[in-house]
Amino acid sequence: MDVSVWPIGWPHEAPDQPMSVSEAHSAMQRHRGCRREECPRKRAAYQTLVEAGRIKPDSGREQ
Repeated sequence: MDVSVWPIGWPHEAPDQPMSVSEAHSAMQRHRGCRREECPRKRAAYQTLVEAGRIKPDSGREQ
């Protein structure tokens, strides 16, 4: 994914504050086409859901 084409301030940037679980669920849905490695917002949402016990990372994959 070419992140250089994203408009400045588009919500792919990492959030300024920690996400709630419901915000993280919404972000994961909105960013389903993004790769975690390339999208700071999806990465933050994923981490929130892992810490809340809503997602269990596959031990055979990189995080």
